[in-house]
Amino acid sequence: MSRKQKVTEPMIIQNEHGNVLAEYSPELLSTIKNTVAKGATNEELYMFLQIASMYDLNPFLKEIWFTKMKDEVAIMTSRDGYAKIAKRDPEFKKCQSMAVFENDVFKTKLEMGELVGITHEFGQNDRGKLVGAYAILITYSGGKLYSYVDYREYDKRNYIWKNYPTAMLRKVAENDVYKRFANINGISTIEDMPSGYSDYAIENEIIETNKINGDGLE
Repeated sequence: MSRKQKVTEPMIIQNEHGNVLAEYSPELLSTIKNTVAKGATNEELYMFLQIASMYDLNPFLKEIWFTKMKDEVAIMTSRDGYAKIAKRDPEFKKCQSMAVFENDVFKTKLEMGELVGITHEFGQNDRGKLVGAYAILITYSGGKLYSYVDYREYDKRNYIWKNYPTAMLRKVAENDVYKRFANINGISTIEDMPSGYSDYAIENEIIETNKINGDGLE
């Protein structure tokens, strides 16, 4: 089906049980294809809106977006999108993250893969180079999901990572615990994609990393 083919009929999005999640008029579909889903075929547009509806993420609020590089399609979200999904669960209490630098005192204790405790101490002087970041998601029943990410594995050496390395690495750790907690599938983040995809998401990343720079806990 040609990318230029217009949608002339309403598009109805249903869940696996046949219940209607959303209905889009041809006019709204045209707007979506010209803004947040550029280059999408009608089949790709349906897939995009199916996932957006399933997770109740709003494309016009940049909670979810469609990208395409040659024939590679990705449906992407941000930390805020993952967080929105996770926070709908009544068990969700909070998620906190912190960056780790080479001069910090940082120790974790795990038993059978479960987090028991963290020791993280640092002074106000030179903390050295950024080496990693961790996130902890805590539930009301006392459960904990923990993730530690190594800076060397994620630094893409692009504009965002050069200017906001701490916020970006914290975001990677948070995304991991949100995704596992809410069992999120079918949506990627910029960290999952090849470097070229960053051109599509640069504005969203700057907005989001500025948010993360200003917070520590949620």
